[in-house]
Amino acid sequence: MTVSENRPNLPPSSRVLTLVGLILILTFFLDFLVRLTSPQLGNAEVQLTLLNDLIDRGVIPLIGLSLIYAGFWFHLYTKPPLVTDAQDDKELRAAWQDPKFWTFVFASLLGLMFLLIIPFHYAKTGDVIQKALDQVEAEWTRNKATIDQQLNQVKVEEQQWQAIGKDPTQLDQLLNNPQMPPQQKAALTQLKKDPQVLKQNVDARVKQLQQQQTQVAGQLADAEKRKAEVVKRAEGERSLTRLRAGIRSILLAIAFASIGWTGLRDSSN
Repeated sequence: MTVSENRPNLPPSSRVLTLVGLILILTFFLDFLVRLTSPQLGNAEVQLTLLNDLIDRGVIPLIGLSLIYAGFWFHLYTKPPLVTDAQDDKELRAAWQDPKFWTFVFASLLGLMFLLIIPFHYAKTGDVIQKALDQVEAEWTRNKATIDQQLNQVKVEEQQWQAIGKDPTQLDQLLNNPQMPPQQKAALTQLKKDPQVLKQNVDARVKQLQQQQTQVAGQLADAEKRKAEVVKRAEGERSLTRLRAGIRSILLAIAFASIGWTGLRDSSN
């Protein structure tokens, strides 16, 4: 009994492995080719999502190439030994005419692609996080301006009431102010008739305004604290996303390059 007679008859298995591997690779690239036609592709957030998905799903073509690689060597193992003339013809055949050669070149190119993804992902992560930080800064600026305006209004009103408390004649100036709201003017007119009630109301209003100042200052401090927390969280997310994507991309690049280089080396032997 010859060696070839002892080998299992597995050609169908090698074809199944190759077919499944090709389907995995094709579905992976077709999915991303369709997504490249998205009208929102110019958005940095969409681009970052695409890069993240490319890295996360990079194991799919890796499995596909592994199956194709296994199918090639199953076929080589199961086919009968070639006669000398056929072996000579195979040696004379150019490498580019061998499908295995292009398969392993493709694997090596995928490894290079995942290496090149790293700087692109790094840049896009910075763009997206910086955009988010700019939005936080803009919102913070608007909130601070609103709070500062409220605080200034309270301080101005407090100064007016303190002035009335020190010099009741200031009340006449307020009453003669055409911009004074009618309801407030009526209330001040009533207070002018009774100096004792006026003093009590001035003291009560000044105290109330001081409490408002304390509350507004507290709102400003809370807003600053929230801003610092958001910035810290965004910086941490940026570093973590970059680290995660970088490690996965490097591992995928090593895996693809290993398949490509090993296949090319074994094919040449």
